[in-house]
Amino acid sequence: MFKKLALILLIALMAFTSCSKKADDSYLSEMETLIKEKTGDDLLAGFIELDKKYNNVLMLKINISGMLLMKNEVQMAGDYLKAGMPLVKKSKNDGEKYVFYTNMAQYSLKSKDPNKSIEYAKQALEFNQEDPLGVTITMAKAYANKEDPISALKLMKEQWAAYPNKFSDEDLFYLLSLLGNEPDNIDNLTIVVAVADEFLIRKPSITGIGIQQAQDLERAGYMTSALIATFSEMDRMRCLNKMKDEGIYIALDEAKKNFDDVHSPHVKFLDGFRAYMDEDFDKASEIFDSITPEVPINYFSFLQMACRANSSKTSQELVNAFGALEGKFPLFQSYYYYLWTAIRKNNLLSKEDQPLMEQCILSNPSSKFGVATKKALGKLYGLDDGENILLPDELTVYLMRVRNGEKPEILEPVAKLLEMKDNPFKDNANLMVPELKKVSGVAEWLNSRLGI
Repeated sequence: MFKKLALILLIALMAFTSCSKKADDSYLSEMETLIKEKTGDDLLAGFIELDKKYNNVLMLKINISGMLLMKNEVQMAGDYLKAGMPLVKKSKNDGEKYVFYTNMAQYSLKSKDPNKSIEYAKQALEFNQEDPLGVTITMAKAYANKEDPISALKLMKEQWAAYPNKFSDEDLFYLLSLLGNEPDNIDNLTIVVAVADEFLIRKPSITGIGIQQAQDLERAGYMTSALIATFSEMDRMRCLNKMKDEGIYIALDEAKKNFDDVHSPHVKFLDGFRAYMDEDFDKASEIFDSITPEVPINYFSFLQMACRANSSKTSQELVNAFGALEGKFPLFQSYYYYLWTAIRKNNLLSKEDQPLMEQCILSNPSSKFGVATKKALGKLYGLDDGENILLPDELTVYLMRVRNGEKPEILEPVAKLLEMKDNPFKDNANLMVPELKKVSGVAEWLNSRLGI
């Protein structure tokens, strides 16, 4: 982390420097060498030694103070910042001033002086408005520390609206904590749901986020959005083989019993989700396009686009629009599955789509979506038993399992692949066989199983 931080600061400050004298630049090559050769505490120590040699270089004091603040060595960071104060007043470089005052704001916050932190944060923003996120969040925390959560939340909301993808996990949790200080309203709840969606993008293997969204939404009375969040979790669970389709159909029936108005958006959604499960995409698309959730949820965009792209009205444009959502649904097997099926419905599925199909398979090879995708991939290679395909990553898992002491019998899927007619997937397995046979008992089992 230190190396990355120092490199970022060095590059940024060099970019802001326009007409330094050659004599003043002599330290830059030494900084570059340190960054290339050192990391962590060694890099910090190198900068400290370099600062002794070039005591009037503001950039060094900025780097050192920033790294010390990351280590929570606040007092020492303050010493370097105080030594840099006369230098920053002489500097004509706005970039240096921006980073220096950003560090001063962080130092003051850690020193429990929120008023000074706010003052320095505002000074930093006077020199650069292009990258305000970090220093503005520091300012927000300072406002909160001086018991002004309203100002803090206002700043956090503004930054969330402008830079949601740049929030760190820590910043996301901090935003959620501030939202808890205000009474529930649609604006706050929209952000809470959106933050949960952002966590799903960053940590797609986490389960339970849909249920958390649903609980917050139901508590606020936004029932359609609550149902969408609930069934988003169920859809993820069926991709992970943790919930069967039958269980989802039962949940749909039970949920429908709670609503008397069959024309309500809640009941419409339930009917639409049933049609989606049945792969009646024309009906599902028509229903979903007639609904506007009270609070936006990423998953509803998936439902709409997946059903449109797989309906009888499918087109290359709809497929492209659906494909553009990939960044919102990493590791979500249903997304990859319904994307390649939409491509096939447009008669465009080819071996060029193999990477997409492999993503779908590797999300969970044993799910019905994974097996169906293997069969379709096999068809592209003229194989009638494509369900027996194993991708290189799957083969590696089997090799590791027997190396870790599992019985050779677990290699039955590998044996089935080796029995297939010649194909690239079998070639990969043949390449791994010598490694497999190095494991005790595997050679004998494979020879017996394959009749060799």
